[in-house]
Amino acid sequence: MRLIIERYLMREIALTFVAVSLLLMLMFFSSTFIHLLTKTLEGDYPANILFTLFALKGVGNIVFILPFAFFIAVLLTFGRLYKDNEIVVLMACGAGPRRLFASVGMLALLVALVIGYLSLFFAPWAEEKSSQLLDEVGAKQDIQGIIPGRFNSLGPGSPTIYVERQEPKSGVLSGIFAQGEGTAADGSPAHYLLKAATAYERRDPQSGARYLVLQDGYRYEGKPGRRDYRIVQFAEHGIRLQEQAVVASSRPRYAVASARLWQTGEGVDMAELHWRLAMPISTLLLALLAVPLSRGSPRGGRYAGLVFGILAFVLYNNLLTVGRTALGKGELPGFIGLWWVHGLLLGLLWLLVWRQQRMPGPRRQKGEGA
Repeated sequence: MRLIIERYLMREIALTFVAVSLLLMLMFFSSTFIHLLTKTLEGDYPANILFTLFALKGVGNIVFILPFAFFIAVLLTFGRLYKDNEIVVLMACGAGPRRLFASVGMLALLVALVIGYLSLFFAPWAEEKSSQLLDEVGAKQDIQGIIPGRFNSLGPGSPTIYVERQEPKSGVLSGIFAQGEGTAADGSPAHYLLKAATAYERRDPQSGARYLVLQDGYRYEGKPGRRDYRIVQFAEHGIRLQEQAVVASSRPRYAVASARLWQTGEGVDMAELHWRLAMPISTLLLALLAVPLSRGSPRGGRYAGLVFGILAFVLYNNLLTVGRTALGKGELPGFIGLWWVHGLLLGLLWLLVWRQQRMPGPRRQKGEGA
C-alpha cells in the first residue's frame, strides 16, 4: 500500500512539475530568443548560428527555472490534495507525515542531482561554447552575416558592401554596391567602387581561401578629386574574405569551470561556486518546505499556500543574492559561503513542521506508524 501511495504522489508531482517547467521555459526562452533575434537583425550575430546560440544560452535559464518549478509543483499538488480531502484518505491508508516527506524528498533528490549536474558542469560548458562560437564568428567573415538594406563591413582591408536582397536558401546576393580602398597602377592608394548584379561565396579547393564573387558588374577606380579614374566591366570579380586569428574574449564568471573556481579560492570565484551549489540544495530544501506550506483546509482554497510559498522563495532568493555579493566582496569567509542562508530555510522548515504538529489536523495517532 505504501509503495502505491508513493508512486501516486511522485506521479502527481512529476506531471505538475513538467507542466510548470514547460510554461516557465516558454516564458524565459521567448525572452532569450527575442534578444538573440534582435542581435541577429542588428548584424551582431550571423543568422546561421542563431539556433545554436539559443540552445547554448537556454541552458543557463533551465538551471534557474527548474528549482522554482519543482517548488511550485509540490505546492500545487499538495494544495489540490488538501482541497479535495485526498490527503485525509492517504493518511488513513498509511501515509503519515514522514511518508509524505519521504516521497517528496526522494523525487526532489533526483531532480536536485540533475540540476546539480547542469549547474556545476553543463551550464558553464555551454556558456564557454557560446563564447567560443562568438569568437570564431568575430574572426570569420561570412556572407550569411550580411544584412540586406544596410551597409555591412567585411572587416579590415575589405570593402563595405550594400546589398538589396539575399536568397534565403542559396544565399546568393543581388543588387550589390561596395566601396573600399585599394592600390592604383602607380602603387599609390586609390579609392574604388563596385557595382554588380549578383554575388555568391566560393572557396578555393586548393588554398582553402574564401572569396566573395561578384558577377556582371563594373569597377570604378581612382583618386578622390581627380578625373583620371578608370571603369572596368567584369563578368566576375573576386574579393577575398579575410580570416583573422581567433582571439579569446574575456569570459564571464559563470562560464568558468567549477573545478577552476575551486582551485583559485578567490572571493568572486567562491561566490560563483557557492551560487552553483545553491541550485541543487535549494531544490531539495524548497520541495520539503512546500509540504507544510501547502497544508490547508478544504475551505481555504487550492492556492492558499501558494502566496506564502512565493514570498518565501523571493526572500530566500534575495538572501542568496545578498550572500553572494558579500562573499564576492570578501565580507564573508569562504567556508561560510551561502550555508547560512540554507540554514535559515532549514530552520523555517523545522518551525513550520513543529507548529503544525501542535495544531489539530489530518495527522495520524501514535502507534499507527509513519
